[in-house]
Amino acid sequence: MDKPELLWVNLTVSLREAEFSPVFREFFEIRSCADSYMLDDLIEDRPPLAIGFDFDYPDRTGLQLLRATKKKYPSLPVLMLTLQHSEALAIWAFRSKVWDYLVKPIPQREAERCSRSLLQIKQIGSSQRPRAPALRGMGLPEEVANRSKSDDSALAPAVYFIEKNYRAKIRNEDVAKICGMSPFRFSRAFKEIFGVTFRDYLLDFRLKEACRLLENPTIAVTDVAYAVGFNDASYFARVFKQRLGRPPSTLVGLKNLHAQFFESEDPDIDLPDILS
Repeated sequence: MDKPELLWVNLTVSLREAEFSPVFREFFEIRSCADSYMLDDLIEDRPPLAIGFDFDYPDRTGLQLLRATKKKYPSLPVLMLTLQHSEALAIWAFRSKVWDYLVKPIPQREAERCSRSLLQIKQIGSSQRPRAPALRGMGLPEEVANRSKSDDSALAPAVYFIEKNYRAKIRNEDVAKICGMSPFRFSRAFKEIFGVTFRDYLLDFRLKEACRLLENPTIAVTDVAYAVGFNDASYFARVFKQRLGRPPSTLVGLKNLHAQFFESEDPDIDLPDILS
């Protein structure tokens, strides 16, 4: 069987810094993109399984390219590799819907975790319809002191999985496995990073999608409930009212519901320069 393909974009200053773990070659065929102006052509010509953006120290132009690519190809998982690591930079990548954030030199265990979770989630989510990710308006924060890789970027597959599969039944145990964690560690890490439990995050995500659907004046609340992953329309209505203060039936056809109940999203973000 042919290996799936990774498209590798070299955004380093020196070719000597453009490295990726040999482990990736065990799982994937690597196709290089040395000229970022050719990136769209390469993706359109032969869509890869995922795309890796390889930095030494990220700059404004490179990060803009990463975000623009994710916006244009929302169902394409993105890897970010860099020599520079800070908690703030990792969280920026994580919230920008980067699939995984890897600090070079990449330990073999991290490369294996990333590769296996990428293949697994692709297989699980292959039957789901792609959707655009929520790219929140945020600038790149100031750099902070270097520290070892934490659980924040390791949780990126969980967020991606929700976006692809929120309509289906989702178990903590399955998502923990995708992230390479035990259920206990996954639950604890998720609560520490997001401030809410995984179940609450999933519930809020489904309600956000429900608000988008309710803007259609011809839609039925029952259809909305099933469309966002609720098997019981009555339970959906109770949860919706409990969380958002109004029953969904009173909001059908109203515009900008998402902005009223959840923070606004601005894809046209500003990325300040990064000091290397």
